[in-house]
Amino acid sequence: MVIADQSVPPDIVDRLLWRDAQQMLGRHAEADHEGNCVWCGWRWPCAPRRLAERAETASRRPWREAWTLRHDLNSIRAMPGFGDNMDRGARYHNRGDLHY
Repeated sequence: MVIADQSVPPDIVDRLLWRDAQQMLGRHAEADHEGNCVWCGWRWPCAPRRLAERAETASRRPWREAWTLRHDLNSIRAMPGFGDNMDRGARYHNRGDLHY
């Protein structure tokens, strides 16, 4: 029996890539009052936001494009400061200073 996931749009080819993109889009959602990403502190739109937008688009395309973007998405997760277990509050020691 196949159970359809109603939360994923019907035109999505790569569901995993789409979900990963949604998670990253949710985190890197907007700029603060200084024009920096509220999640990572990089200049808005930050590189992770742009990559997530590309991944969301690729999740609707043939698997070869999705595969390339999935690799890019996983690579950025390996960068210091982008792990899921990172304490957001520990990033800022002084306003504007990033600490990973």
